[in-house]
Amino acid sequence: MELYRIFYTFRTRDLNFLTITGMDMVNRKLFSVLVYSENDSIDLDHPLSPDIPGSLKQLLIDEKHQIDSGYYDLTSWNTNVFH
Repeated sequence: MELYRIFYTFRTRDLNFLTITGMDMVNRKLFSVLVYSENDSIDLDHPLSPDIPGSLKQLLIDEKHQIDSGYYDLTSWNTNVFH
């Protein structure tokens, strides 16, 4: 069973930070973490990035390429309206 799942990311205006939102699958709690991301590349070891639990940090390292390339970007979601 996966411990964490990333739902989406979004950038706040022109800041060098990226908000990553997902779920702690074990405790069934949402999380949102603000990480340093200059030039569309997350830096988990930057002093301004928060202290992140080891298993979540490993997931972010494993998904770094997809995060940096915009795979999880909230603006890439399609909105469907059902009537």
